Amino acid sequence: MTETQSFAVYLTDEADPGIDDDPIRADAVDFYDSGVWVSHGGERDFFPYRRIVRIREQPAAQPTGERRDASSGSAGAVDDTELDVE
Repeated sequence: MTETQSFAVYLTDEADPGIDDDPIRADAVDFYDSGVWVSHGGERDFFPYRRIVRIREQPAAQPTGERRDASSGSAGAVDDTELDVE
């Protein structure tokens, strides 16, 4: 199974005026000598490094809420209230 990678790109106020502290949710970030190309929502924008505060890699997508019993291979819905985690 391939996991999709995602990023949160935080910009300076100068690069993104009028927007609160919410980052751009990016599908891909390409680094170059003068800045980064950020692919997000079907768009691709370039930001020089001086306009970027932080770039964070986001955790991989969470499982869909299904688990398999290792011994039988049967699937079952995950119910956190019944799981015993040590």
